[in-house]
Amino acid sequence: MRVTVESTGGFTGRAVVVARYDTSGLPAGRAERVRRAVDALAAAHARGDTGEIGADLPGYRVTVDDPDGGAEAPRVYEVRGDPSEPSPIGVLLDDPGIGGAEPGGPG
Repeated sequence: MRVTVESTGGFTGRAVVVARYDTSGLPAGRAERVRRAVDALAAAHARGDTGEIGADLPGYRVTVDDPDGGAEAPRVYEVRGDPSEPSPIGVLLDDPGIGGAEPGGPG
């Protein structure tokens, strides 16, 4: 499963990649945290919960590409709210996984 998190909106209106994961290359515990966060986003989306409302709140676009999980097309979730609060987006932003080197590892 590949997951990309973009910060959206802001003054320029541009989307900026702030986290990227490929669970096939992550340690099992970290990959499971990413999967659980994505599952929680999907459940919230199914309930119609898009997060807090307010023009000054941060916004994020989470794109999930999981061809091995049976998804034909990438799923996209729009999330608004404070990522410092306990939430799936907070989990995804906690350790962004951009690049490829593991924290504390070589490279």
